[in-house]
Amino acid sequence: METSKPTGIKKRYSHEIQDIDNKLRQLESERIYEKSGARMDGYLATNIIELRKMIYDLLRKIENNESSIEDDIAEAFNKINKTKKEVSVRINN
Repeated sequence: METSKPTGIKKRYSHEIQDIDNKLRQLESERIYEKSGARMDGYLATNIIELRKMIYDLLRKIENNESSIEDDIAEAFNKINKTKKEVSVRINN
């Protein structure tokens, strides 16, 4: 979903930025867990790869004016609300 309304990048992509910030905080505090969920320090290389992918995905979204996770969630809720209204109208008629 592309949007034409101007929005700040930090606000529009807040979910993606928060994911990156969380990964950096994990690296900073050395609380990294493997994908298996094992409670041990994860491999630094694995976390760097994930962080790099997060950053590249965010930059691609910004450059191509692609929807953010927040945009996708809002669109899904709008569809649900629209469907509820349509069902309500059919029931009441």
